[in-house]
Amino acid sequence: MAPSIAEAARRILRTEDTTLIVPEYLLTEAEQLRLAISDGIPKLIREPSVIIGKGNQIEVAGLSQFGGLEPSLSICWIPTNSDSLLDTWSLWIIQIHDLMSAGYPGCVGCGGPGSEGVWDESASRARARVT
Repeated sequence: MAPSIAEAARRILRTEDTTLIVPEYLLTEAEQLRLAISDGIPKLIREPSVIIGKGNQIEVAGLSQFGGLEPSLSICWIPTNSDSLLDTWSLWIIQIHDLMSAGYPGCVGCGGPGSEGVWDESASRARARVT
């Protein structure tokens, strides 16, 4: 799951004008994340917006999804259940902050393993099914 979390973190940091969709209980933390991204990557003209979603999953619209039913292969999917969603969210937040501290996305090689190549969502999901 760690490579998928890292890919989801990279996606939100390198994409402008995204929408972060979270359960209501994560709204305050999501707003704090939005502000941290805005402060941490000043070149972003439009930082993520935050809205409350339905159900118990997290989405970065069109980019990544934590939990829920398996989306299309264009979405980085982190399969998780309701019991572990908060733990997965926490890992993702840490990954985002670590990447920003390293200078991502404006640096070469600081995105971690696999960040320079093309993401293979099919392989990621195959690995998740094995574990």
